[in-house]
Amino acid sequence: MLARAFAEDRLSQTDAANAVAILGFVLDDSSPKVRQALAEALADSRRLPRAFALALAGDIDAIACLIAARSPVLFESDMIDLVATGTPCVQAAIAGRLVVSMKLAAALAEVGDAGAVRVLLCNEGATIASISHRRIAERHGADASVRSVMFDRADVPADVRQTLILHLGRVLAASPFVGGAIGPQRTQRVVFDACERATALVARETPAHELPALVEHLRASGQLSTAFLIRIVCAGHVDLFAAAMVALSGRSERRVRAIVVDGRETAFHALVRAAGLPDAAAPLLRTAVQVWKETAARAGGESGLRDIDDVAATVMGRLVLAFRERQDGAGFEAVSALLNRLSVETLLGSTRESARRMAAA
Repeated sequence: MLARAFAEDRLSQTDAANAVAILGFVLDDSSPKVRQALAEALADSRRLPRAFALALAGDIDAIACLIAARSPVLFESDMIDLVATGTPCVQAAIAGRLVVSMKLAAALAEVGDAGAVRVLLCNEGATIASISHRRIAERHGADASVRSVMFDRADVPADVRQTLILHLGRVLAASPFVGGAIGPQRTQRVVFDACERATALVARETPAHELPALVEHLRASGQLSTAFLIRIVCAGHVDLFAAAMVALSGRSERRVRAIVVDGRETAFHALVRAAGLPDAAAPLLRTAVQVWKETAARAGGESGLRDIDDVAATVMGRLVLAFRERQDGAGFEAVSALLNRLSVETLLGSTRESARRMAAA
């Protein structure tokens, strides 16, 4: 009753001063019920002395979380300290506050446990920087609940989404159920292909300004393989392909784009060689770019392509026909086998997508 009277400013100046002294004494009460009653009455009050708030925030979870979640007298620096030293419950309470600053979110991303981070990601009042999303993916990407929330957020950068895909792939590859169902060796192949396909889908939705960061992430993690480059070109991601060639070859963006757009054989082959890709991949990549450009031109540009999956399957089919009889270079057999595998995969993906659209209709 005294705490409520103090919080509601119903006491005279003298009585208020005496109340502070009495409430300070109550802070040391041996019963947690007494201290919890104090916290419940004063958690939302701007009249609560900051020293009292800090003392209550260091109490047991039932008391500390009330103050951490609601008190307006705590400074940002106070809450950052609580994130660093508090329990997961206290971290989650801070992560769920009505407003969480970018700096406070960064602290939670750096040291918060998975539960607190999940609360932060679900909090519409939290401002989370791209670098914090990356840190969360690095620390908690293996947690399914965190991954799920991050995949649902529109502000998660493309390279972070790809990191989450890798975490998911590792979880699937390590699953005894998956390994027992299809065998360890096939599991690795299936998971690898699935991660590649998922990355291509992420690339499709990636804004142009995020492409360099995505490419650098893929390059640093060794994922810019020949198979992946063929896959993205056949799927129509020519901008991503050009950005990848810039990263791999070390040539300027302007020069690479000119070579890709012009499509001259000698220059294109030299670019592929400078990127460290096998010579046998050069005619395949060059033809894929040309076939996609022709297909897009006939459809009135990319905006005229109603179903990219169907177009990708068409492009892949034309590539298979164009290269079926070609056996004129070292390493071509391996590239041809890769093309056939990607062709089957693309066709099946297009068929499944058509079936989903029909079912939805």
